[in-house]
Amino acid sequence: MKIGIVIGSVREGRLGESIGAWVAERARAQAGAADVEWTVLDVKAFNLPIMASENWAQDENGPAEVHRWRDAVAECDGFVFVTPEYNRNIPGAFKNAFDLLSRQWRDKTLAIVAYGGLGGVRANEAWRFTVASYNMHVVGDSVNLIRRVDFPGGKLALTDHHDTSLSKVLARLVSLTRAVTTERERAAAASS
Repeated sequence: MKIGIVIGSVREGRLGESIGAWVAERARAQAGAADVEWTVLDVKAFNLPIMASENWAQDENGPAEVHRWRDAVAECDGFVFVTPEYNRNIPGAFKNAFDLLSRQWRDKTLAIVAYGGLGGVRANEAWRFTVASYNMHVVGDSVNLIRRVDFPGGKLALTDHHDTSLSKVLARLVSLTRAVTTERERAAAASS
């Protein structure tokens, strides 16, 4: 089973990179998840173009960056979205990365680690609404980091509370992903 940790900010000086590293470190040490492969998918590293064609991901002549992104997402059974909140919503570059694909998101699982002025709660809620169109299964709990509290001096200041919250969310994500993956495989076998 493979779970992608998607870092959604592409801004210079972004906080998402340190949050993504923390999530990846804790995920790889997560009890009961030795069989899970955790991979970091940094939207910035994919250098994705703004979507100009609805079918780039499926088009053989589409941009190579989109195909690399498509293949990386398709390999995953579930995701952790590390998402900032910009202007009370999902960041544009992250939404573009999501919109470039379609079937690669379908029937997969998601946990959300959000951050921003109010803990990224509006981006968190916006993602829940957005991913419903692909029948993604979202963990009810999330991790919400408040910029002025959890990032003194611009650096992530972790506490036991952060680790406990993240551990709970990751455990639920692993459990949900196992169940959804098993059901998806059963349905595929029944239809063939």
